[in-house]
Amino acid sequence: MIFVILRTVIERFLVLVAASILIFVLLNLLPGDPATVMLGLDAQPESIAALHRQLGLDSSLTTRYLRWIGGLCTGHAGSSYIYDVPVWQLIRERFQSTLPLIAFATGLSLAIGLPVGAMAATNRGSILDLTVMSTLQTLKSIPDFWLAMMMTLLFSLTLHWFPASGFPGWKNGIPNGLRALFLPAVALAIPQAAITARFMRSSLIDTLSQDYIRTARAQGYGKTAVLWRVAMPNAFIPILTLIGIQIPVLVTGAIIVESVFNIPGCGQLLLEAVNQRDIPIVQNLVMLIVAGVLLMNLILTAIVGWLDPRLAETGA
Repeated sequence: MIFVILRTVIERFLVLVAASILIFVLLNLLPGDPATVMLGLDAQPESIAALHRQLGLDSSLTTRYLRWIGGLCTGHAGSSYIYDVPVWQLIRERFQSTLPLIAFATGLSLAIGLPVGAMAATNRGSILDLTVMSTLQTLKSIPDFWLAMMMTLLFSLTLHWFPASGFPGWKNGIPNGLRALFLPAVALAIPQAAITARFMRSSLIDTLSQDYIRTARAQGYGKTAVLWRVAMPNAFIPILTLIGIQIPVLVTGAIIVESVFNIPGCGQLLLEAVNQRDIPIVQNLVMLIVAGVLLMNLILTAIVGWLDPRLAETGA
């Protein structure tokens, strides 16, 4: 088990290094000059050259990459070109809405998907099962941004149950913050809940056909006890792997949903930085997202291996 975790850590570290190189190279291949964006198209070449020296853009790509990685390792990510404040300060402020949004959406997708998938599995082949599966297929194909706009139109502009946009911050009270994040979280969660339900249905059907389920029934366990005490815990293990796959989808979806609901989160910050060629924000924020996804994937892999040692032994 320890060897598997160590190997996984090394693999994730190599992926992180490769991602850092890819992020840096792609950002420097993009058209446009940050100095020109900051000074305007009418800026004099001497002013642009001076700003290049000030920002360190006159150095070689290798020097700039090593300087960036060295700053990351020492906790100094530099300053934003546009806002002229430390990058970590901006990211830390924006994460106050983005992290709760992703956590809220993840919780909702599980709260909806797991019982719906279990209901479909226990009624396999029935009209209820067919109806649920058809509905899930429809929900899975709905784009996040369209669902977000329709929910805003219905629940905000028509019924006035939730705010249409913005985020008041946690200083104004947790209930107000959760209320502002509810519609964005639901817009993110619904498509993922459909995927979770389909995955849960398949996993539970496979689990219910195992020999230990028949043994439990032979020992006198009732249908409900077999489902919740024996089948569900074992069927949930593959769902942990699915969560690791869904987190990057939720992160990318949050970028779009935050724009629709005008939430000042990391997604909106990333879009602003890309449009303004604010390279320090883009490369550090994307790198942080990649590192967070890899860390969460590593934690889930360790949990799955602990719950099912057979997977650890095979290196799954």
